[in-house]
Amino acid sequence: MAITLYKRFIFLLFVNYPMKKETILLYRGETRNPNFYYFSGLDISNSFLLMQGGRKKLLVSELEEKGARKVMKKGVVVLDDFFPYLKKELKGKKVKVDGGRLPARIFGKLGKFCKPADASVEFYTKRMAKRKDEVEKIRKAAKITNEMIDSLEVSKGMTENEVKKQLLINTLEKGLEPAFEPIVASGPNTAVPHHRCTDKKIEDFVLVDYGVKVGHYCSDITRCFAVSRTEAAEREMNLYRRLHDVFDLIVDEIPSLENGKELAELSEKIMKYKGLPKMIHAVGHGVGLDVHEFPRLNKKYNDNILGTVFALEPAAYFRSYGARFEETVYYDGKKVRIL
Repeated sequence: MAITLYKRFIFLLFVNYPMKKETILLYRGETRNPNFYYFSGLDISNSFLLMQGGRKKLLVSELEEKGARKVMKKGVVVLDDFFPYLKKELKGKKVKVDGGRLPARIFGKLGKFCKPADASVEFYTKRMAKRKDEVEKIRKAAKITNEMIDSLEVSKGMTENEVKKQLLINTLEKGLEPAFEPIVASGPNTAVPHHRCTDKKIEDFVLVDYGVKVGHYCSDITRCFAVSRTEAAEREMNLYRRLHDVFDLIVDEIPSLENGKELAELSEKIMKYKGLPKMIHAVGHGVGLDVHEFPRLNKKYNDNILGTVFALEPAAYFRSYGARFEETVYYDGKKVRIL
């Protein structure tokens, strides 16, 4: 027990320790960069965040200056051309960058005067354990998502796209954004985990997988519904109930686990115990500024699950149908809380 607590202390110390001695450069182009937002608290397009010795500088064009200064009172640098300034600041230095989000052309330009090194795994690891304010935003997103799914009007004969449209309209009316494109599947389409909605008419059973963003933070929830009393509907709802049982059994055992590998191994055993096939995807994934982030919940990784938020989604897929039960949860090291 003492060793486990020590490991947890060291993990939290690492993920919350500020990276003060390093030089970090993050770029936010036309699309959002969660790492940029995490370190800056800003979402300003076509800008750089430069962190050196604990100091932060936001490099923006004149076009973005007013928006930047509204949020950041100090450290805003307005430039026509970023690269002469970056060359002066970074010449010869090792610079940590987000390789997964940095365009190759910018990486190439930086490489002419400094030593850019991909630190994306380190950034994702630092984002893994969630602060109270982050958990609260995700909780709100999950609550709203649950309410939206519960309020859906779904009936036999409607199309998948019509159900999807309800979700998107409701999201916009609430002034929110989707965390990802809604998944609405019926009939054989429920056997496709990442099915894209079509004009196929709803049959006996429908699967809805959706999430919204609150303050940039995501939720991810899946529910299944019977829309008739046929034998097929009962068969599929029975599968859904068994997966809900699997979810509950996993949640009960999580306090005895430390990492994603152990969670994946446990879920595999429980699925087998319940007479269900081996899953074709991971039992879940971290949730935060990205809808898929660390911790990684599969047997390849030892990502620590203490203090993290993740989607837990036991699922089973057969030739002509499938089902999934998914909640977004928070594990504080003692118990699991469904958000």
